[in-house]
Amino acid sequence: MAKEAVAPTPGEIPEEVSEVEILRERVKELEGRARRDRKSQVQDERITVAVEEVIRTAGPGYTPKPIKKRKPSGTGHEFVLLFSDTHASEIVSSEETNGINSYNWDTMLERFDRIREGVFSYADNRPYPIDRLRVLMLGDMLSGDIHDELSETNEFVMSEATVKLGKDLANFTASFEERFQEILVDGIVGNHPRAKRKPQAKQGYNNADWTAYQIASIHNGDSDRIKWDIPKANQHLVNICGHDCLLFHGDGIRSSMPGVPWGGVSRRVNALSAQYRTLNRDIYAYFCGHFHTANLVQTAAGWIAMNGAVKGPDEYSIKQFGGGAPAQQALLTFHPEHGLTDFSVIDLAR
Repeated sequence: MAKEAVAPTPGEIPEEVSEVEILRERVKELEGRARRDRKSQVQDERITVAVEEVIRTAGPGYTPKPIKKRKPSGTGHEFVLLFSDTHASEIVSSEETNGINSYNWDTMLERFDRIREGVFSYADNRPYPIDRLRVLMLGDMLSGDIHDELSETNEFVMSEATVKLGKDLANFTASFEERFQEILVDGIVGNHPRAKRKPQAKQGYNNADWTAYQIASIHNGDSDRIKWDIPKANQHLVNICGHDCLLFHGDGIRSSMPGVPWGGVSRRVNALSAQYRTLNRDIYAYFCGHFHTANLVQTAAGWIAMNGAVKGPDEYSIKQFGGGAPAQQALLTFHPEHGLTDFSVIDLAR
């Protein structure tokens, strides 16, 4: 049976701590905690009320400035069509790609028309005049014979495909005359149509792309509104609205990863920027193909505009990388004062 607690006499300190003392101290602690909690609750409520009052009464710091409705600008802009990686003559099997893509010469020509529809649609829906079209042909226009599986399955042999493509490129280019007053075409070569299996740094223009461009330029020779520039160099400088831009295919960039090797691309662009500065040429934008994916990236060295492929995914890209970007081409807009103002992607896979 528990002993009854006996209250100590005044001035006497008991030898043992009683249960009453423990309970009293616990009550004091709880009362102190309750007071602190209550004080915190009161402070929180005061802050909440103050914030609500400010929200209710304070005016906004930003007041939108009225913008007068302007008439459409009379300043002419320039369209820049990136046109590459058509891989003409290659056949992509719908059956072998499980319906992901199919491709042959007729499909390629249908996609040429979709490119034209896209360019005309963008031109029709812009509130400013676009009198000039630049077509930058960035290589791999032909499938080529450097891979055995391609040389065995291509729709046409290389010589025939080169002549056919040259004529089709001429008609494609001339078709823009109905909408644009001036058409400037620049063409560089890719890696697929090269003459030898091993990549060459010298005489890179020994390439069926270069030959097809020459054929197209001859067929466009009667037009004074179409001008071709077909360099022998693997890179090509063009001036667009007063800005130096550099064309290169992209196959010299090493990669050990699927998709776009952005590290390699950045290093290459940085090196090119430094190299051309020695010629007092400050590169504003770089245009390349090869990676079959439309992209626009701004770097310290300048804009990098990467084109898609007319061909789209194929058996190789699906087996090696699991797939690929759909068939697409890029269209850019340049302004004489503001430079690059728009990057659009024309969908060819619908």
